[in-house]
Amino acid sequence: MWGRLGKPRADGALKYQTTRAWSSEGSPFNSTLEARLRKKTLLPFIKMNSRINQLLVLTSFFASTTVSRASNGTANNLIVSIPPSDTVVLPPTFSSNYSLSFVDTVLPPSSSVNSLLAHADNATFISYSQAFLNILGSSPSVRRIAGPLEAEFAYEAGVYVPELNSVWFTGSDPTETSLTSFQSPRIVLNINLTSHEVSVPNLTEPVLVANGGTYHNDMVYICHWGNYTYAGGILAIDPRTGKTTTVINSYFGLRLNGPDDVAWTSGPNNESDAVMFFSDVDYSAQLNFTGPAQLPNAIWRFDPTLNSLQPVISRAEINSPNGIAVSPDGKRLYVTDSPVSNLQGHGPGNTTGSAAVFVWDLDETTTPVNKRMFSLARTGVPDGIKVDRKGRVWTAETEGIVCRDANGRVLGLINAKMLDQTDVPIANFALAGNRIVVLAVDQIWEVTVKEELSWQG
Repeated sequence: MWGRLGKPRADGALKYQTTRAWSSEGSPFNSTLEARLRKKTLLPFIKMNSRINQLLVLTSFFASTTVSRASNGTANNLIVSIPPSDTVVLPPTFSSNYSLSFVDTVLPPSSSVNSLLAHADNATFISYSQAFLNILGSSPSVRRIAGPLEAEFAYEAGVYVPELNSVWFTGSDPTETSLTSFQSPRIVLNINLTSHEVSVPNLTEPVLVANGGTYHNDMVYICHWGNYTYAGGILAIDPRTGKTTTVINSYFGLRLNGPDDVAWTSGPNNESDAVMFFSDVDYSAQLNFTGPAQLPNAIWRFDPTLNSLQPVISRAEINSPNGIAVSPDGKRLYVTDSPVSNLQGHGPGNTTGSAAVFVWDLDETTTPVNKRMFSLARTGVPDGIKVDRKGRVWTAETEGIVCRDANGRVLGLINAKMLDQTDVPIANFALAGNRIVVLAVDQIWEVTVKEELSWQG
């Protein structure tokens, strides 16, 4: 999805080095949220005299911060547990709205929940269950591994390539700091999780307004919108060589609206019958990157064996299909509905969609059936979505990276306030072994937990 675009803030001064590297000075955490909001120093203007296919190295000063389990809700711990009962019963004079996080809820001063929410507001992890604490383990850690930069370079996709220990993602070109983010192209980048080197790969085909992606059979699949003269579609990229191949870009001569995210699952018989699902939504036309949409928004299925492209979920079922993911057993398809009312001309809060995740069963022919609502975002809209190896569903929402069990129950979240220093919600992330790599718009964070999460690849 395309977020609000503009220059972000940073919590440290940026320094341009002769080695074509950026480094920042400062701690990855401020002591309080108030300190974060007051530090509004813009990063200095930096322009690299290089082409986008040259290597970009983004190095940052970061501290690996060990997070200890909260004890009695003390403020200096970075995990705070909130009893589920406090999410459903509050003093009747409480006040909140959809633009605020749950922990921002205003309660009577005498309420015992006040201090708990205040502690949670400044915690990296907010837990609503023992299951989430089990995922984290006794000593999860958080460290910034790239940025902050002036550009919104770390935004979408979040594709883990286990063989290379890297994450591929999409975002604004870091060298184009003289452009507004609406003008800056969305390009493909990757970060090596060992060296923390961020680079722009040499690709053999154009990628115009890159968006979501996935990993399948040793290939990185990236969605791109195209422009007025060049059709967007879905590309397959060999992460070792950069060789790029167009997988699809046409439906009988009609252009796709703007593929947003993509997922693969096994076919009826075995992996050789694998099929690809992707979301196609008209954000690109609304933002004037392409011409008017020629097709209704939809979820599509592509069968590479038959070269068959079919719409399988209509706009009547989901208004603004965005993130998409398949369960490890190949039996469920999850899609985030991200209605952006200001783009659609409905006015704030008026839309025919829901800021929700929907789920379908996949039958023996990989046809989505039995739609039902899986979850509703507490704040903002759900965007990127991943399913871990145990079937838990992780989504990027305005509150942060939210983890739910397979039945939709919220287990806990990674608090966006502690990682995202911009006004742009976090759109995506990657599950990389026992790490969650958070694309926090102008920087990248690595969250290490106890449990192994990733399964694709």
